[in-house]
Amino acid sequence: MFKSIGKRIAMTAIAVFSFLLLVFSAKNTMAISRIKDDTDLSKINLYQFTLRQDNMEVLNQNAAVVKDVVPANGSWKESTVFSLKVDKNQNSQSFPNTITLRFKNAGIVYGKVVDVYVKVNNVTANLAEKNADYNNSSKTVVPFLTVDENWGTKSIQIMDYIYPNHPTVTHDIYQSYWINANVTAELRYQDGTPCDLKLVMTPSDIDVISNIHGQTLKESFTLENATSTIAKIVTNNANNLAEVASGGNITWTPTDPNGTSGDWYEHNKTGLAVRSVNNTVTFSYGTTASCGGLFGIYTEVPAAPPVKTVSTEKVTAKSGQEINYTVNYTAPVPGVDLIGNLDSMKMADTFDERLDFKSLSVVLDGKTLIEGEDYTVDVSGQTVTVTPAAKYLAKGNGGKNYVITYKTVTNSKIEQNGSDIENRAEQILDNVPSHSNTVKTQVLFKKTHEYRSGTLGKELPQSVLDLLPPAQLDIPNGTTVTPDPPKNNIQKVSVPEGNWVFKGYDKESEVINNKDAHFIGIWVIEEYAKPVKDVTDTAGTSINGQSVKPGDVLTYTISYTNTTDSDREVTITDTIPKSTTYVNGSADNDGVYADGKLTWKKTVAKDTTLKVTFQVKVNDDVNGKAIENTGHVDDGLQKIDTNPTHNPTPKKPVKDVLDTKGTSIDGQEVKRGQELTYTVTYQNTTGQAQDVTITDAIPEHTTYVENSADNAGTYADGKVTWTKNVAANETWTVKFKVKVDDKVDQDKIENTAQVITGNNTVKTNTTKNPTPKQYSLPRTGGTGIGIYLMLGSALVVGAVAVLTYRFYHKRKVNG
Repeated sequence: MFKSIGKRIAMTAIAVFSFLLLVFSAKNTMAISRIKDDTDLSKINLYQFTLRQDNMEVLNQNAAVVKDVVPANGSWKESTVFSLKVDKNQNSQSFPNTITLRFKNAGIVYGKVVDVYVKVNNVTANLAEKNADYNNSSKTVVPFLTVDENWGTKSIQIMDYIYPNHPTVTHDIYQSYWINANVTAELRYQDGTPCDLKLVMTPSDIDVISNIHGQTLKESFTLENATSTIAKIVTNNANNLAEVASGGNITWTPTDPNGTSGDWYEHNKTGLAVRSVNNTVTFSYGTTASCGGLFGIYTEVPAAPPVKTVSTEKVTAKSGQEINYTVNYTAPVPGVDLIGNLDSMKMADTFDERLDFKSLSVVLDGKTLIEGEDYTVDVSGQTVTVTPAAKYLAKGNGGKNYVITYKTVTNSKIEQNGSDIENRAEQILDNVPSHSNTVKTQVLFKKTHEYRSGTLGKELPQSVLDLLPPAQLDIPNGTTVTPDPPKNNIQKVSVPEGNWVFKGYDKESEVINNKDAHFIGIWVIEEYAKPVKDVTDTAGTSINGQSVKPGDVLTYTISYTNTTDSDREVTITDTIPKSTTYVNGSADNDGVYADGKLTWKKTVAKDTTLKVTFQVKVNDDVNGKAIENTGHVDDGLQKIDTNPTHNPTPKKPVKDVLDTKGTSIDGQEVKRGQELTYTVTYQNTTGQAQDVTITDAIPEHTTYVENSADNAGTYADGKVTWTKNVAANETWTVKFKVKVDDKVDQDKIENTAQVITGNNTVKTNTTKNPTPKQYSLPRTGGTGIGIYLMLGSALVVGAVAVLTYRFYHKRKVNG
């Protein structure tokens, strides 16, 4: 596998380690399975991954890396060469994280696409001699990695020179430097699942020994951390490589300066075969200033993997059904299917969690084997492993056929998981897995429905749950199914709280995809349409909330809409509101009036509306009392009041007359020249702000006291006027003063004000104040005048006497 110029010159000097180090290294390598026999390593049938330029991509590289593409010329194929820009002033240079390559779609193993990653962790360039190329200033780079098909196929080459003819690439330095490259190769499944493949390498033709100016260089191959990463190393009895173990690493170098030529010699005398513990191998390769190594990446895939069959291809999702599996396992041929002798073989089958393992039988080439004598059985969870006895692992058994029959039965878990039951067997050869085909048992699925409440805090009643459609069974995978409507297509169920209404399913359809189809239907509870009460005027206009006045005729309506799921026997009742009088015969729809209450009884079909009406007249004595009315409906499911109607009424404004002390003197006698104060009080009981105008004509036999009107009242033409926007529930009082005429003589002083709100004019009560009779003296003298004087004198004396008595009496009482 390793090539040089003129019999591939040269390679690293590997120090000889002390005896103690050798013993320590030997102990560390004991975990590796080491085989040295007559196995012809050139004849091993391995699966090789494709490492070519057309599936190669550079993931990252050191800044010192130079990539050259050598075009095809003559018999030479195109080549990609990676080199390092070196500092000629240094004898040794390291280039860490040199380059990482990915070879995409490098292979397909057990049906899975595999990518190969090659990471050159480090390259050390060591000066061997200062030849003409070294001294040529245009020569600046040392090659270290080549990808082409000129030497081998589907492989990479670690070499310190460019192998094919390369007239277009002229900056490479030839035979001046030898290199040592540390490389990690890794297998990865492209789908990202853990890779269970074991990486195999067959380094060969490690045979170059060169002497440059007295310095001996040997080609070398090293397995890094071999004691922990390598599972098996196989060499032929003819192998003549020197092996040194150190610190977990194992290095091989040539011993014969004559080298080797030909496949058998290159693989068996100067080569070996290596299998990793997992999917990676880290190795180092050293050149000799003009040699190189060809590295292919392999895995072991036995030519006859296990073949599996199943007894039944369809099963219903029920427990207790028998499913039997038969697997044909072929024993591998050592040195052909595997890189060396077989140390162990296990035949394993991991069953679906829906299956319970019952028993098995093993037949080898027609002979039934005996458990415990010919094989052992280990059951761990769902995995059943059969391990043949060591006597069946010898080379002579290669190619023999084992037939294992497993008996299983479905358990209750299949009732919750209807996906296909898939199964494949595994043959584990040493640590190399070999997988069988996958067999499948189709589980027939079902379609089910579930109802849920879409109203928070409300549970579905049984009358809704009873409408669930039945499950549909035995549906094949891949079928598109749609949900079934509720039984009898009932979409609404009425209960006292309202209507449970079906709003539909969570999805319109579902494709059966390895599981049952399940549809969730949502029901929400909706309140019944509430009965509606209204009040209108004689024109039919709604006046709910508006002010009405005595004598107005009000028309009340009650509308009931049957939103239940069936016809209803409905009773509507309404009590005549206070401060009104029922208008006889005004109730329609056969409404009956008795004891101040109206009653209607009707059958109302579902989704229809019943409307009833009656009239009342506002009483004259309403005087500011609100007229309120609420109807009541009983439809057998709900007993509910309508919304209330409200109509405020105006309160009659109040007129009063006061003396100078503010005392009401309505109805009392007043004197000539006496000053009277009139007040008008308006209380807004209409429920809304009103523009109010108050007018008051100066009563006869009086004279307006100038500027006595408050609240910006204006006096003109014998009348006082006030205007104001009065807020709802506000009380507004205005006043003015008059003086009684001197000439009144038993005249009545009467006063009535007028209050205007909108189109409504209301007069206040009338105040009344009588005046005394006016007496006059006789016009001639004589006895008449004498009598008047005597009477007057008597009145004065009498008054004085009374006052004198009251004064002294009061003093005596007080003390």
